[in-house]
Amino acid sequence: MKKPYLKDVKIIPIVKHFKVFSEVNDVAKEKKADLIIMGSHGASGLKEFFVGSNTERVVRNADIPVLVLKHDMQNANFDSVIFATDFEEESLAPYLRASRLFEKLRSKLTLLYVNLPNERFKSSIEIENKIIEFLTAANGNLDKLNSVAYHADYTVEQGILNYANKIGADLIAIPTHGRKGVTHFFAGSIGEDIANHSELPVITFKI
Repeated sequence: MKKPYLKDVKIIPIVKHFKVFSEVNDVAKEKKADLIIMGSHGASGLKEFFVGSNTERVVRNADIPVLVLKHDMQNANFDSVIFATDFEEESLAPYLRASRLFEKLRSKLTLLYVNLPNERFKSSIEIENKIIEFLTAANGNLDKLNSVAYHADYTVEQGILNYANKIGADLIAIPTHGRKGVTHFFAGSIGEDIANHSELPVITFKI
């Protein structure tokens, strides 16, 4: 509580004996929080497959953005931010929330599309048409067209992490469905996987 970066910040210590991490969202609602911040060690192998990490559980159940940190941060200047998206209609609301946040932080926001091989491959023209439609619906203009990047990789997760490392991004932003139960077990969530595996800070926005 005596850290210099907490100066002038109102802190309310709360101790809860939770059985499930979905209750973190309940506290956030009660306190009318705008953001959940948590540290994470991640999970891998069988533990991740059958149990998942605490990070994934919080992300899955949170209605507000979750900022996940893996390491001590020397500063919180998120100058370069990647917003990973498939440019589908369901990503419009998360994108707009992210845009407002990073505009206030004066961050450079890059919209990233990961192009995959085989049946999920899209031509440049197909991708460009989706981007134009998306930005027109979101912003009413194409001013952000120069802020879009394409990256080809074998999985969406690999593409996001590889591109983030390539450009030296400070933060990865990603929409997440927050799937639960059987749907989550079979389909999973790229947002949760990124939050679990990324060494960079990750912020998730609920679709």
